[in-house]
Amino acid sequence: MPARPAAAPRPSSARGNRPSRPASEPAYASELMDEEEEIRQQGRASSSRAPAAAPPPEVEEDDGYTGPRWLKDVPGHSQSVLGVGLVVFSLVLSILPFFPNVGVLGTLLTLVGAVALVARELRRDGNAPGWVDSVPLVLMRPEVPAVFTLLLLALTVRLLSGFNLLVPLWAAGTVLIALEQTRLVIAGPDGVSRHLDVRSLVGFPRVVALAGVAMCVVALFLPWGKMTADGSPLPSNVPVPGSARAGPPELRVIPTHRPSDDSLYSQGGGIQTRSGWDLPMSELPELALLALLVIAALRPEVERPAFLRWVPVGAVSVSLLWALMGVRLAVGPLAFLLGLGAVGFYAVRHALGRDEPDGLLPPEDDPYDPDQDLETEPDSGSRR
Repeated sequence: MPARPAAAPRPSSARGNRPSRPASEPAYASELMDEEEEIRQQGRASSSRAPAAAPPPEVEEDDGYTGPRWLKDVPGHSQSVLGVGLVVFSLVLSILPFFPNVGVLGTLLTLVGAVALVARELRRDGNAPGWVDSVPLVLMRPEVPAVFTLLLLALTVRLLSGFNLLVPLWAAGTVLIALEQTRLVIAGPDGVSRHLDVRSLVGFPRVVALAGVAMCVVALFLPWGKMTADGSPLPSNVPVPGSARAGPPELRVIPTHRPSDDSLYSQGGGIQTRSGWDLPMSELPELALLALLVIAALRPEVERPAFLRWVPVGAVSVSLLWALMGVRLAVGPLAFLLGLGAVGFYAVRHALGRDEPDGLLPPEDDPYDPDQDLETEPDSGSRR
């Protein structure tokens, strides 16, 4: 039998197994597809062998700030500005009825001090916006942040009358401000503390004023009587059951001791015990008495206006008028008046110029001795 001819190579075989096609011959579709597949495989092999290029490093913008990272985005990079933000946020929350507040006077003073402190910190940082130039220069003095810090501490005591979410927010802002301002304007040889001698408050008669102020502050936490749900004081003759204001005037009862489970005098009846902080403008006597202590702690060599000697008397008078407006037969008003009497004792001595402790009084002048003049006179006979 004749030999069978060899089979022709399959067109789908690899290009390396068949001879290259001359450029003059026509190209078939299968050959073109094989050439494209070979080019793809060569590209994949070269890409797998080439090392992957590392991504370019991210370049962070350097603004020259080298302080704590948590203050990088705070205006002025100041923790006092952050503290002011917490305090102002607390003031906004105090608008809600279920949060305590610092009173109208405390709110106004806090807002003024906050604006002054923020303007001072932004100017110190060197990136002050345009509104800082409109702040009066008198608010840029170093005494203003010191007084503002003392104000926040005093208002923190007022908020302790009822613990809630507002207290930690206010306390955190106060601590941030106090720590930085103590380092900047209070402590140190050039700080505001050089004008004060706190240790002099433990000497007589200033210690009497210190004890009296402490008693007045404690008295504000004590009961000052009862009040209705709307905050008005409870009348002496309460109407018969119904509501605290219901019933005609002739339906009055004789004030007698009622059991504690009486619905009219229980929490459900809308009657509750109020403290001194629940009275209107309760922050006024606290701030007035605190100003009295600051004046008492001033060093003798500090220059002061002449009218400043009468400020303690005015502080006691304002506190007394406030107490008389809300006085009731309760332990709180009695303790407040007792402490105010001790403060008044010092205020009168201060107005008369007799408030300096014994160690700070100037030495008395030596009495005149005529014999000393005779000893110092020259001998007229010896000159002759």
